[in-house]
Amino acid sequence: MTTLSFAELDRRLRDVPDGPAGVLDTPTLYRRANYVAAVGAVVMLTPLIAVRITEPAMWMIYWLQIGFSVFFLASMPWLARSYGVLGLSLWRWRREQVQQLDHDLPHFRDLLDWLVRFPNSTLVEHRRVARLVLGQLSPKIGMLGGNQERFAIFPVAASAFLVVRSWEAPQDMPSWQVVLAFGFVIFFFLLIVANLMNIRLRLYEALLSEAIAIKAGDTETVVQ
Repeated sequence: MTTLSFAELDRRLRDVPDGPAGVLDTPTLYRRANYVAAVGAVVMLTPLIAVRITEPAMWMIYWLQIGFSVFFLASMPWLARSYGVLGLSLWRWRREQVQQLDHDLPHFRDLLDWLVRFPNSTLVEHRRVARLVLGQLSPKIGMLGGNQERFAIFPVAASAFLVVRSWEAPQDMPSWQVVLAFGFVIFFFLLIVANLMNIRLRLYEALLSEAIAIKAGDTETVVQ
């Protein structure tokens, strides 16, 4: 029997097929388009920094316009697909939910069967660590931005708006707006990563708690 570790638990979770929820995953082609959009965003913001270091030049305007065009065009496929998938998911939420639950149940059993092989003290120790990290992470997320779902795409949209306002004259954009534009983008990605960490930690804690309950003989939580 392997030693219980979060790395092994995470590996087993990653090996679980997505099932019906896999439609929410970004396909490889769209993911590559997002990488191109990220490059376009960097190109778009670069002239706003360059104009404060060197003399304004026409290439800065062209650079900004090209960067924004690449960012916008490369983002459109992902945005169109995301809203399409969201619409279908809202329309078929009941059927997709039960399909996903039926898909997850046998994998849930397998994970619990593996966890209950370890001593109870080991499970309790790992759950304590997960809760400790979760307890430290949650206040940080709240201090940083509250609930990320409240913001959605707002930071990136706000950054794009600030850039578009200086479409023809990037040198006229105040320095504080340049800093704000970069900050909005960084803020958005920080919130995404922080909330993904939060979701993963809660999943670890839930699985460990369920395994502890099974070993304690709590029949109400045992998966039949």
